[in-house]
Amino acid sequence: MRILLLCFFGFSTFLFGQKKKYKLDVVSNIEAKAIMMKALGNNSLAKDLQPFYGFGFSGNLMTPINFGLGVDYNMLFSNVRYDRQNIYGNIGSPKMTVIDVFLTHRENISEEFLVEEMAGFSYYNHSSSFIALTDEKLKNSGMGFNLGGKAIYILDPEGYQAVFVAGKFNYYSTNIYNENADIQKYFNHSAFLRLSLGYRYNF
Repeated sequence: MRILLLCFFGFSTFLFGQKKKYKLDVVSNIEAKAIMMKALGNNSLAKDLQPFYGFGFSGNLMTPINFGLGVDYNMLFSNVRYDRQNIYGNIGSPKMTVIDVFLTHRENISEEFLVEEMAGFSYYNHSSSFIALTDEKLKNSGMGFNLGGKAIYILDPEGYQAVFVAGKFNYYSTNIYNENADIQKYFNHSAFLRLSLGYRYNF
């Protein structure tokens, strides 16, 4: 009887110990965030437009070996610089939708603090409304890649809620054609530095 009790106690300790350990490996999460994105370089998005501001939503799946897959949806808004209206055109309220698909890797610095690295591909949809024509829009789309990192702080002992700050570098390339190679390059390529502050819920 004593041997059976010892075996039962040992099995229970092992079972609950394994369950507690498994809870530390978050397998999925969703995020909401505020974003600031600044175009870099000598191109139309950097020279003719103000920085983009907006919001985004993300979802991540993480494996127990700390590698995972994420999807990021962002809606960003800007304005034409006052002194560049003649160059950019009779256009207002530029808007950009950015969808990122990326691989991520997590580093557990401590029980409350995590760091994640990200790398993947991006899709961009850029549109602006003509001021003189209510229903007409200038539309353009492109592809690119993204690299970034995220610092995460866990808020509660169970590990469900967290806040984070993230930085990401994006490269944008589209297909506008012009016989002048310099003009084509000016409108076709750009790089972005994106900063975001957000809330994560783990489940």
